[in-house]
Amino acid sequence: STTSGGAIAPGNGSVQVADVTLGRSVSADKRVADQTGTFSPSDTIFASVHTTGSAQANLAARWTFQDGQVVNERTESIAPSGDAYTEFHISKPSGWPAGKYTLHVLVNGQEVQTKDFAVK
Repeated sequence: STTSGGAIAPGNGSVQVADVTLGRSVSADKRVADQTGTFSPSDTIFASVHTTGSAQANLAARWTFQDGQVVNERTESIAPSGDAYTEFHISKPSGWPAGKYTLHVLVNGQEVQTKDFAVK
């Protein structure tokens, strides 16, 4: 990796996940508008991942069911220049099975944050 001169900010040259929010919709700025941790089987489940730092990174969302089964996984290539929001979502027309789920957020293949939610 390359470094540039100037002030060294925390996490300079890397992307960190500051926060992950879940909800039923996201606004135009990719932030969750309707936050919740409990969804109904017909809901589209949105995640907004707030990152800080400026570097090219692969940001991934891996959604798992309580038995460990991967429901969905998607990777976005991001190159933010500071605070940024990336949106991920999953939907299932036939309905989500009731139970507990976990969203795993990975940066360059390393899990950095998890968020539990439920479908009832």
